[in-house]
Amino acid sequence: MTGVSERNKRKVELFVEAVWNEGRLELIDELVAADYLGQVYGLANRVSGPQGLRRLVSSRRLAYPGLYVKIEDQIAEHDLVVTRWRATADSREPGLRTPGAEPARCCAGISIVRLLAGKQVDSHTGYTSAAT
Repeated sequence: MTGVSERNKRKVELFVEAVWNEGRLELIDELVAADYLGQVYGLANRVSGPQGLRRLVSSRRLAYPGLYVKIEDQIAEHDLVVTRWRATADSREPGLRTPGAEPARCCAGISIVRLLAGKQVDSHTGYTSAAT
């Protein structure tokens, strides 16, 4: 794997861990280009720019407390990174959860991200809802 491919994989991993899992939305400006365009199949509109991505991540994290995205596989080639992932979450209020219960499985998907100069410039994500 080339150095660029490996660096791009690490950037996508950082995005998943820090932004999706930890909610560190301030990193979006560092990791995403100003002219970013993202397509999430099932959404009517494309995700546009860091602000659009910030809105998407915050809305999902709000709707699913405890959201956790696990990277299962990654393949990188030059400026493209393909990530197969599985997300778990719980849409119930914290006080209504069963103590010790595993979070509900939310969905599994594949994201294809293109990076330039270490920043995401476009992405395509497809996912399927999973039975809980």
